[in-house]
Amino acid sequence: MYMCLLKVYVDEGKSGKKLVAEEIALVSEDHGKIKLKNLDFEETSLDNVEIVLVNTLNSVLLLKSREG
Repeated sequence: MYMCLLKVYVDEGKSGKKLVAEEIALVSEDHGKIKLKNLDFEETSLDNVEIVLVNTLNSVLLLKSREG
């Protein structure tokens, strides 16, 4: 069995992308927060970001900071 586990990056503009989470199995949004869960159901919550790209072929989720 193969699983698509995501690496999650935040686009920081000119300074590039920052890796913020790995081996993420579940992504959800709750009250303006992006919640990430790995296979052990450990949760990471990110504020003031939005989803830019979900690339399952390369196992990447790209986020960026919300303006305003």
